[in-house]
Amino acid sequence: MRKGRILTAALVPGVLLLFISACTLIQAVHPPPSELRLVRVHMPQITAEDLPYDVVVTFEAEGRPTIKRACFRWLSERSAFSSPPLHCYATETQDNRPIDSACSRWTTAGPYSQSSPLFCSGIERVEYGSPGRFAAKIQTRNVAKYYDWVECYVEYTVDGEVKQSNRARAQIRFELQD
Repeated sequence: MRKGRILTAALVPGVLLLFISACTLIQAVHPPPSELRLVRVHMPQITAEDLPYDVVVTFEAEGRPTIKRACFRWLSERSAFSSPPLHCYATETQDNRPIDSACSRWTTAGPYSQSSPLFCSGIERVEYGSPGRFAAKIQTRNVAKYYDWVECYVEYTVDGEVKQSNRARAQIRFELQD
């Protein structure tokens, strides 16, 4: 009898945890009705400066959100520092924040990051489906040899409200003329 209670006490929380994680997984695969989620960015991996390129982005969305524009930036995975300042670690530990919080991202996405200014482009064509795709034409300007990613997000409207999507990246390499 006691073994049955112990087994039940162990199984019920496990089943609940499984149910909750399954719901979270379903939401990650299928975005909520008003959300557009970028899945992948397609761009030639080797690029040159001052040339136009078509960027094709794959997305998931419920319904047909109106995509207004796509915004991009060139960036590098390495920061201008070899590691975040020590006070970042001290602050994260003292405040019990997880590593890779806002303070440590300061060097990779903040004022000391190595990224280009943000630039936006109109959308050339949109194909809705599962997944959907859109194309945008960009010009490779303000590039540096150490940029190794292009990052993209879109601004779109749903029910008259302007929203921003998540960010998606593609790895690239610039071949610059000396």
